[in-house]
Amino acid sequence: MSYQIRKAAVLGAGVMGAAIAAHLANVGIPSLLLDIVPPDAGADRDKVARIGLEKIVNARPAAFYSKKAARLITAGNVEDDLAELGQVDWIIEAVVERLDIKRPLYEKMERVLSPGTIITSNTSGLPAHMLIEGRSEAFRRNFLITHFFNPVRYMRLLELVPCVDTAPELMQFVQQFSTEVLGKGVVLCKDTPNFIANRIGIYGFLSTLHRVLNEGYSVSEVDTILGPSMGRPRSAVFRTADLSGLDTTVHVADNLYENAPGDAERETFRVPEVIREMIRRGWLGEKSGQGFYKRVKNADGESTILELNLKTLEYEPQQKVRFPSIGAARSIDDPLQRMLTVLAADDRAGQLARETTADSLVYAAKITPEIAGSIVDVDEAMRWGFNFDAGSFEVWDTLLQHPDVLQKVLQARGDSGALPELVTRVKSAGQSTFYTGIPGKRAYFDFHTNVYKPVPEPEGAISLAAARAANKVIRDNGSGALIDLGDGVACVEFHTKMNTIDEGIIEILHYAVEEGQKQFRAIVINNDAANFSAGANVMLVLMAARSGEWKLLETSLNGLQQAHQLLKYSPIPVVAAPSGQALGGGCEIVMHANHVRAHAESYIGLVEVGLGLIPAGGGCKELLVRLGATLENQLARKTGGPFTPSRRAFETIAFATVSTSAVEAQDLRFLRKSDAITVNRDLLLRDAKADAVRLAEAREAGKWQPAQPPLLLLPGPGARLVLEQQLENLLLTGKISEHDAVVGRYLARVVTGGECSPITPVTEQQVLDLEREAFLSLCGMEKSQDRIQALLTTGKPLRN
Repeated sequence: MSYQIRKAAVLGAGVMGAAIAAHLANVGIPSLLLDIVPPDAGADRDKVARIGLEKIVNARPAAFYSKKAARLITAGNVEDDLAELGQVDWIIEAVVERLDIKRPLYEKMERVLSPGTIITSNTSGLPAHMLIEGRSEAFRRNFLITHFFNPVRYMRLLELVPCVDTAPELMQFVQQFSTEVLGKGVVLCKDTPNFIANRIGIYGFLSTLHRVLNEGYSVSEVDTILGPSMGRPRSAVFRTADLSGLDTTVHVADNLYENAPGDAERETFRVPEVIREMIRRGWLGEKSGQGFYKRVKNADGESTILELNLKTLEYEPQQKVRFPSIGAARSIDDPLQRMLTVLAADDRAGQLARETTADSLVYAAKITPEIAGSIVDVDEAMRWGFNFDAGSFEVWDTLLQHPDVLQKVLQARGDSGALPELVTRVKSAGQSTFYTGIPGKRAYFDFHTNVYKPVPEPEGAISLAAARAANKVIRDNGSGALIDLGDGVACVEFHTKMNTIDEGIIEILHYAVEEGQKQFRAIVINNDAANFSAGANVMLVLMAARSGEWKLLETSLNGLQQAHQLLKYSPIPVVAAPSGQALGGGCEIVMHANHVRAHAESYIGLVEVGLGLIPAGGGCKELLVRLGATLENQLARKTGGPFTPSRRAFETIAFATVSTSAVEAQDLRFLRKSDAITVNRDLLLRDAKADAVRLAEAREAGKWQPAQPPLLLLPGPGARLVLEQQLENLLLTGKISEHDAVVGRYLARVVTGGECSPITPVTEQQVLDLEREAFLSLCGMEKSQDRIQALLTTGKPLRN
């Protein structure tokens, strides 16, 4: 059977159901959002679904790439609108986790389904075979579990669980659709209670909790020890539980205790009484305002976070916790080396880290053959579902290569310290590690056959690490590299800290365009890091300013501007492929590319005002062009006069506006409407290269030519006075500081064209000169230097 998804329906307008509908809307798929008709509905029979939709529209973090996408969702109810299910291609059931509610709903659904409609459940733990009991063969063939993780937009993991009758071609379609269209990291699970991520994750949480209660660790101690230093997110253990909701955690634990009676570690899933008491008191975490942590306001209106004393169940001020091993680990970049540092330590942190690591790793090794088809599925589930730096078997590999630390970890369990059978097998039948090979060409130990198989990758995915390993680097100057991607396309990769822009980055950009055009027909700018670029290396800017190296600073700034202009007017196509943060100079690089292929989760903006500076790599100039300040647009009267582009550019830059998605970046004009968006980060470089090849072929066919420099028509001093008056009003009302106003006046001068006439066009270079002049003037001011220093030392902006 051939499957396609043009329209969907989501049954259940709670947090998860509404969030799933929102993400479908993000990728352009319209859906019905249906829920029950409440007893007090009156004429508003869609009340439950409508309220669910209203909540998700205003959710934080944002569920939509742009709130405009909410128009694709239609609220309704399962009584009046049930027949509408016959008009959709995919039905996602996301109602309460009770078989006595789900099964009758499936029975009603089956009466109205069209042949071939895909039916999936978002259950977090009920086995598929229990859900479909009593359903027809056709229903069962088109049924599977699609377990999304919350928040749906941001969490990559999607667990797919077939029933025994699920059509193989349906599984293949849903896996490909979820990867390519929804941008998910798909993991295939066996039909066992709570699947993979929650089975291992909840075990890890509860085993940790039992140890913490027995050994007297505080909430702050645990989250300090088991956070980033142990390869986990900053939310660590208890903050993560607060975010997930204690009621949700307990529901999963109880489900496992009831439905996995044969699990050797079943008693670990027995929820401690302290958690039961928290739930009785309504302390559910973030959703109820308090859980393991509680935020309170003092008399001055400032917020303070308290932590729960697990012995007394009273809230107390957070402890300042320090451990020698954690301090040592924080200075290490490699997450696995950080973990080894803590695990090898003899302090209190090392003890808890060893105990909890041993518990979770041994359990994962024992349970994996029962719940998963491969170790890769387990590792990806843990990384994508909980934002861990490494999966269970990746950590096993690190310990297997450090037998002294491994021995200490196993001994911490308090038992014989024997290796699990699967680990023993990989040592005897394998190569003593679960993974082998180099980045991009890894193989994993298949426990079904005891042989190594290639780690599956999304179709066509390109790895810069693999290209490096294959000696495809054309040039590397320490800050950036030019890498051959094949098909006449080269990639500029940044690899400075946070991909900040320094002289080496500027040099590699020049080289890529000037020399690269002799060997290649198109260029892509991309890297494997979480963030595209945090902007200019402001430490170098601060050092030059404080030492009075103004000529050096001006030369560097001019070099940056000209590098960006070189990208914009390159004789061969340049495609930028950002993901994560592209701020300041990173945003300017994106804006000067001929075309952009952005990851949907791209956060792009010109944020220099926070440092007491203004964009000076062409950001002001390029935003003015995007907003319609060109002579061509002004003569066509497309913006209502030259002041409108200047005002909009001023407001966007002055408030350091950063897009919350690539879609919003298009609305803000950091991206063009013609720029493309990829939802799956793993496929970004593949798609960017395909765009580059398409443009190169268009160039060869005479259908693409380098851009031509436009003239700009800017409003001049009169408009600047208007903007300065707005600044004065904000200053008088206390909404900005004195120095904010100073920076704003310099910005106003740039975006209005300095002393230009509103009827005389200016060149791009004239605007670049204004940017550079303002930037250098602000660099010389003590308060701007203080702002830069504060960011470098505290990581937080300074309002002075």
